[in-house]
Amino acid sequence: MKKFNIYFLIFFLTFSFHSTTKSDEKIVFLDVEFAVSNSNVGKKILNELDQAKKNEIKKLKIIEKDLKSKEKEINNIKNIVSKEELENKIKEFKKDVEKFKIKQKKIQKNFKNNKNKKLDELFKKINPLIIGYMNDNSIEMIIGKNNVYLAKSNLDITKKIIELINKNFN
Repeated sequence: MKKFNIYFLIFFLTFSFHSTTKSDEKIVFLDVEFAVSNSNVGKKILNELDQAKKNEIKKLKIIEKDLKSKEKEINNIKNIVSKEELENKIKEFKKDVEKFKIKQKKIQKNFKNNKNKKLDELFKKINPLIIGYMNDNSIEMIIGKNNVYLAKSNLDITKKIIELINKNFN
């Protein structure tokens, strides 16, 4: 029985060290941010968002300019008007500044929500394409490029995905 155990151990160790495992799983990586910003539909959405942001910034700059002129006016009349009138003007100015800050935060929040909504809609459209690409090319897993330390460049499918998106969303 001892001999059998020894032979079994030798047999097991011999084949365990000499056997190599090969995986048939195909893992690739994708730079999602690059794909979105360089696909036609992604560029269109990002341009719309950028234009909306610029319009809101223009509106805020007009209000800010008005506030600066009110501040300048208060500084100019500081020594001329009564203390009570000056305090009233300062209170009014502070209220206007607070309204401006609230409006600014609201615009930022709305912009962020709108951006997330539009990008979510885009991902809902392109995810089936990527899943189809995975199935057609026997891909088991797609990893985000920012999570890849080192990999062969032929595992990067970003350009292929951009072409697929452009082909399906013209």
